[in-house]
Amino acid sequence: MRTLQNQYISVRKLFYTLVFVTFFSCTSSPEAQLQYIDGYWEIVSVRFPDDTQRTFSMSQNIDFFEINDNLTGVRKKVQPDLLGSFTTSQSSENINAIIKDNILKLQYSTAFDNWHETVIKATAKELVLLNENGNTYTYRRYEPILSN
Repeated sequence: MRTLQNQYISVRKLFYTLVFVTFFSCTSSPEAQLQYIDGYWEIVSVRFPDDTQRTFSMSQNIDFFEINDNLTGVRKKVQPDLLGSFTTSQSSENINAIIKDNILKLQYSTAFDNWHETVIKATAKELVLLNENGNTYTYRRYEPILSN
């Protein structure tokens, strides 16, 4: 029984790896993706490696990304109000955008930790990031509830 279960897990990992590679080959260039990352992003869902998913109808926190021409920048959590202004947290993560082997990775660092996420998709309206643990985060471009 244990051997069948291990084989199932191996086949499943192979399948997801093939889907992942296929998806990568269909996306736009890392340079094209990079132009869309700046701005405010609201989380839509997280897909976990076991294929379960958590969806968010609305989030109190919005992720703000800013990457400069030298491929460095910051990521901050902000809280929007109804009129489109933001309260910014004091903590931030430094970002280094790295393009290697035609893949865009965002390398984060704080005083306490370092990690990276792979950009799966970045368009004007959608951002999809894969973290080191295999979690896939899908964001939509944030739009205020009321405009000024």
